[in-house]
Amino acid sequence: MKAIARVVAVTLLVMAPRPSRAENPLPPKADCTVTEIQASNEKKGVDPKLERLKGKLTKPPFSAWDTFVRLGEPGIKPEKDKPATVKLITGGMLTVVFKDKLLSQGGRPRLRFGLDVDSKEGKRTVSTVVVFDSGDSVLIAGEPHGKGTYIMAFGCTGQ
Repeated sequence: MKAIARVVAVTLLVMAPRPSRAENPLPPKADCTVTEIQASNEKKGVDPKLERLKGKLTKPPFSAWDTFVRLGEPGIKPEKDKPATVKLITGGMLTVVFKDKLLSQGGRPRLRFGLDVDSKEGKRTVSTVVVFDSGDSVLIAGEPHGKGTYIMAFGCTGQ
């Protein structure tokens, strides 16, 4: 009797419908940019290449500066739970871990990332987790750079 029960159980497992690729989507990916900015008080305004960030740069605490120049804008495409790195213009390194893609109330996904910034000497200067809407950016500032202050804007679109 036990043998018949095993045969029936194995048959049911073998014949059970398997989920299609559409039911098991690929892990989420993100298309990100790391906008590197130098802020100072030279009364030159906001670099036209930073137009999409102007709303954030002209409000506190960033309104303490009146000049913003884009230094660089490397792209990165992190995959879920896989660390990805970007060399920064400061000589340091940014490590990004795409943690989650969440659904927000407005329908636009919210993205959660772990961000670690190491100085050119290899010392960890920032270690944080950020959550923001797909298509938006978060700004991290504070390191002296040249005649001003280094600001990094990290933004992504989730896929």
